[in-house]
Amino acid sequence: MPAMGPRGAYPWRTRAGGHAMKKEMLLHELHPALVHMPLALLPTAAVADLISVTTGDGAWAQVARRIWVAGSIGGLLAGVSGLAASQEVRLESPRARDMTFLHGVGNATVLLGALGVTVWRLRREPTAATVALGLGACGLALYTATLGGKLVYELGVGQPASTSEATSPALLSRDAPLLLVRDALRGARWLVSRAREVLAGGRPLAKGATGTKPEDESLTLPAPVVVFHGPGRPMPQA
Repeated sequence: MPAMGPRGAYPWRTRAGGHAMKKEMLLHELHPALVHMPLALLPTAAVADLISVTTGDGAWAQVARRIWVAGSIGGLLAGVSGLAASQEVRLESPRARDMTFLHGVGNATVLLGALGVTVWRLRREPTAATVALGLGACGLALYTATLGGKLVYELGVGQPASTSEATSPALLSRDAPLLLVRDALRGARWLVSRAREVLAGGRPLAKGATGTKPEDESLTLPAPVVVFHGPGRPMPQA
């Protein structure tokens, strides 16, 4: 019998050989599936505008205009799903919560910059200023993407072990669209509330939230790998 999801109604896991195995894509996993669209399209649009400005070739400007639109739409989809995901995974440590906050604020800034350039470019040709703004937004996107990677691969956010009690239904479930909107609104409110706390000095960012290792965090070395060289005793490798 398949195990039930966190709400008791979503058969998103099944048992195979005593190990939990995912059966369906979960709602919070929509965000990492969508972020590649703006991460690829927005830098491409900025570079195409740069080529147009430096060479005077109008064809590059026309191509860039369409890519800006596609990248901004992708950014909106990734942003909404990211806000929802922030409410559907467990953020157990202050560092994970504040790194998620910076990830969200940074991406919101990138999206606003991309939307501004897109609106300008719909009726106007690229300028040195719009190229600089676009490239700056892409540079910030690289930083926020790094934070996203650290959240997943360093802190384990969104991994099965950290979502066993999360309220994240199957992506294709009947309740998913409504929950996506609800959790995105909750995520936006949380983002604004945390920003007010930081700006007012009430609760500063946790150590290491910017992506650096906390000073008091001890260095953890990986366990040695044991390699067998034929018959005899195994030889540990550093």
